[in-house]
Amino acid sequence: MITLEIILAAILLLIIGYLIFEYSFLIPARKGLPVLMYHKILENRADGLTVTTAQFDMQLMYLKEKGYQTLTFKELKRLNTEKAPFPKKSIILTFDDAYLNFKDHALPLLKKYSFSATLFIPVAFIGKTNLWDQGSDLILTAGDLKQLSNNEPVELGIHSFLHKNYRNMAVTDMEEDLKNCQETLDFYGIPFTRVLAYPYGGYPKKDPELKKSMFNLFEQAGLDFALRIGNRLNPWPIVNRFEVKRIDIRGTDSFTIFRIKVKKGRAKLFA
Repeated sequence: MITLEIILAAILLLIIGYLIFEYSFLIPARKGLPVLMYHKILENRADGLTVTTAQFDMQLMYLKEKGYQTLTFKELKRLNTEKAPFPKKSIILTFDDAYLNFKDHALPLLKKYSFSATLFIPVAFIGKTNLWDQGSDLILTAGDLKQLSNNEPVELGIHSFLHKNYRNMAVTDMEEDLKNCQETLDFYGIPFTRVLAYPYGGYPKKDPELKKSMFNLFEQAGLDFALRIGNRLNPWPIVNRFEVKRIDIRGTDSFTIFRIKVKKGRAKLFA
């Protein structure tokens, strides 16, 4: 006969199992460098690519209260080259697509908490909109980007030229893409750090030969880092500079999920 104690124990095990699967409950925090990935910051809209200003404010307040320090990729390059220990509670904040809403909504909050960030530019769309999504969200102008680079706690990187997925490109196309980024940014006089954020997080990770050729191209082109998604913390020192993992931060995440992601890279155990 099943006793009440057995039933309660079974229920407790189910609850613990759910918490472990959904929130990595009892799974210890990982050691490493978290690199957070944002896209849009808007006043009253939250979705998979958009975090509200209230959410972002709360997240930065949490990072500040917990003693986190932001790094730029220039600083990361120096630390990684020297094999120096990075400061405790280091974190990198990144923003893809260089939307105008970064300047309007994210930048004031970054200044409020004295944090830096890296902004990745889809270079062909400077001063236009997110046409790759058939969208109407404004992209920062060349003047905006120069001002950010020169006077603000913002580092600029590249997010390809035409926002095409590197997973589907030949090495010659990648080479042309990087060349177009370099020449266009030089034309506008926009200084940038030699870091690439793969559009859609895509690159040929399942094609060893193509990936090797791509990495060789990156070395020749003088790239310092390339960023995928991955939703993991990066062990230190970074072994492969062209597969730096980022953590996807969504407006649909609760604050609890955000905190778990910062500490563990992901909330769900098998995500």
